[in-house]
Amino acid sequence: MNIEHKYRILEKIMQSEDDILLNEIDSLLNISNKDFWHDLPNQVKQSINKAKQELDNGEGIPHEQVMAEVRNRYLKK
Repeated sequence: MNIEHKYRILEKIMQSEDDILLNEIDSLLNISNKDFWHDLPNQVKQSINKAKQELDNGEGIPHEQVMAEVRNRYLKK
């Protein structure tokens, strides 16, 4: 990619007011050091914490078992 094309991309980014686009670029380029956890809704955080607690209590299903069930259900037809 030539330098002129890169500058055109930069120009579009600088002119953009689209927060979604800019956040996607930020994420794609891994520029931000910001922890995404703080941006999650409380309900999502609670669900994740509940799932982690269930796994800590041995209530989860092992990955190998889930994958075997998926293979048997969807790949053996």
